[in-house]
Amino acid sequence: MSIWIDLLIIGVSIGALYGMLALSVSLIYASLDIIHFAQGEIFTLGAFLGWVLFTRGVPMIPTILLASFATALVAIIIQKCIYNPILNMGGGFSIRGLTFVVAGFGMSAILQNAYWLIWGAVSKSYDANFGDPVQLGSVSVQPVYLVVIVVALIVMALLHLMFKKTKIGLAMKAVSYNKPISALMGVNTRFIVSFAFGLAAFLSSVSGILSAQIIFVRYNMSATMLLKAFSAAVIGGLGNVYGAMLGGLIVGVVETFGSHFIGSAYKDVISFVIMILMLMLRPGGLFSTKTKQKA
Repeated sequence: MSIWIDLLIIGVSIGALYGMLALSVSLIYASLDIIHFAQGEIFTLGAFLGWVLFTRGVPMIPTILLASFATALVAIIIQKCIYNPILNMGGGFSIRGLTFVVAGFGMSAILQNAYWLIWGAVSKSYDANFGDPVQLGSVSVQPVYLVVIVVALIVMALLHLMFKKTKIGLAMKAVSYNKPISALMGVNTRFIVSFAFGLAAFLSSVSGILSAQIIFVRYNMSATMLLKAFSAAVIGGLGNVYGAMLGGLIVGVVETFGSHFIGSAYKDVISFVIMILMLMLRPGGLFSTKTKQKA
């Protein structure tokens, strides 16, 4: 029985990391109706900045906040200086974001090579040492997994409050439903898109820093993580933040149990099988967003 509880906790923790990265994918999709393929490199940037701060003596909580705010700032600069001109020239919305997608791939390659030049190809690690294993009945759990779960719960609670109680959250919901009409109603859509990019980068950075407590930090560390996050976002319903987290939990739990009972060699295959099955059975995901009304 203890092995089941242990696997469940690990699966939920890993799924929460996938979910936070999937949240960032869904936030940008909800704002622009476009997939951002460089989001994985934003995740990696957060992990590297966290490593820089933590290895210089900054405590973990300030490290997470400072690195994530810095990552958000970089993402907003990229959005304003590179992506906005592409969209303003008609290269984005008119062809369903194909030009934006290509630019995202290009930015991904640029950032990945920049990380390689700055921090090298050698894997790095930094263990925050959250304490001794926690005893839950007969199960001994590494505290890092519990920390990830708690952080994910806090993130979801704050997002829920933002979308339900704040003007900016309501504006983001309006933009995700109908961007042109929102602009006509007085919503500053440019600001909302930039805010969504910044918030998505912040969440990606948090996921990256916490992931670095479990895996090594490397310039190309996001490749598999981003694919898992895409799977989670698709399973939950692209553009739906609650669905993104649920999709991440599903992928993490099924992947953990599957790799234990079937074999770790199939670990990366499992999430993509789930995604394909979901696309076949429910193309819009578990929580498909409302059909957008185009002006």
